[in-house]
Amino acid sequence: MKSKLERYVENIVRHTECSKEEKEDLYEEILIHLKISSDYLIENEGLTREKAEERAIQLFGQEGEIGSQIQQALFPYRKELMLTLSISSLLFTISIYVLSLFVEGDFYVGWLCYSMCLSSLILILPLNQHFHINRKLWINVLLIFHTLGQLYGWLIVGDLDHSANVGLTIWVWLNIALSIGLLYWITIYDYGSNQKHMKLLHGLNIASGIIIIGISLFLIVGGLIMIGEFHFMMILFASPIAVWTALYVAQLKLVKKNKNIAFVLGFIPIVAGILILFWIYGPLLYL
Repeated sequence: MKSKLERYVENIVRHTECSKEEKEDLYEEILIHLKISSDYLIENEGLTREKAEERAIQLFGQEGEIGSQIQQALFPYRKELMLTLSISSLLFTISIYVLSLFVEGDFYVGWLCYSMCLSSLILILPLNQHFHINRKLWINVLLIFHTLGQLYGWLIVGDLDHSANVGLTIWVWLNIALSIGLLYWITIYDYGSNQKHMKLLHGLNIASGIIIIGISLFLIVGGLIMIGEFHFMMILFASPIAVWTALYVAQLKLVKKNKNIAFVLGFIPIVAGILILFWIYGPLLYL
């Protein structure tokens, strides 16, 4: 059974997004420091082992707060960039909604709710100090769907007949660039210079994932607009996402055994995405 000190240190480490090796080193360093502190309290203040550990924990600080401080030291400016992305996206969403409502007479309530919710979650997660979650996974998922939401916002901007069109287009693409940049940064951090192949593999899958998910959502939304109700075809439109996910998992399992096969699988979604894009937009080239 783990001691109170060990559980306390685990909670601190959970608030960081370090690599596995860094988490192990961080765990050992903090645990050793707390044990030395509790031993000192036993020898000099005559406390029992249990009371000394409680006092050492109290002096060290609240685990969420300490974990966030360590996170900020390890990843300077990431929190600031996340907050910037969230606030910028919220303001962009409100601006587009107001313009489309009062200038064009249209309103996109579904997109408004979608974009506002994702932007708010991106705002909340960097400030979270109390919930033990796999923040790296959840932030990456949010950033992918946030990017897709901003791309849809760009399409809305394209339909607006307003002098602010150019400025709004630049604004939304800055949001998209920041979102994708953070996605790459968070994903590939665990892999050092001796694992460049892992960085490349994740990079390929992030790029292909954005393409595949974007195309699937475009086809699903287009189908709902044309048909007006759910149809079995919508499941087929969503199937590329399942295929991409399965290939991604397969690559991560195969890369340690055979890099070449893993990279071949990594290029399949990209080639498929390009072919699908050509199938959708190819006929327009001849018009």
